[in-house]
Amino acid sequence: MPRRKNSVGIQKNKIKEVTKVAGASQRLVALMLDVNYTTVSSWNSNTTQPSEENLDQIGELLQRDNRDLLEPQGRVDTGLAKALEQELRRLHKEEGIPYEVEKFDKKKGVKVKVNNPELMKRLREFAEGYKKLKA
Repeated sequence: MPRRKNSVGIQKNKIKEVTKVAGASQRLVALMLDVNYTTVSSWNSNTTQPSEENLDQIGELLQRDNRDLLEPQGRVDTGLAKALEQELRRLHKEEGIPYEVEKFDKKKGVKVKVNNPELMKRLREFAEGYKKLKA
């Protein structure tokens, strides 16, 4: 489902509030969903709404029911978002892994910044290990 402009009849989300309560940042959400940082910003301001898939991924990351975002999913908070945020900071500050890297976009013919694949991989591996520990 593509991004939708918010208009009458489209339910607003509470992603910004739920993200803050979970102890996560916009940057973490963008990296974990592999979307542009500005996309998350537009969701947070309710300028656009995430697709159902992205909404479900946000709920999974923040360990919140989608009803807290839009629809219920029955998730339990284990502290994953806070742990991931700490790991993100550690990887960036201690290991010097940048949030974004430059990649050549063949269609545009220019270099563009994209989420760092290595950082995303490391965060996903951390999340899997964390979930196994909490299971």
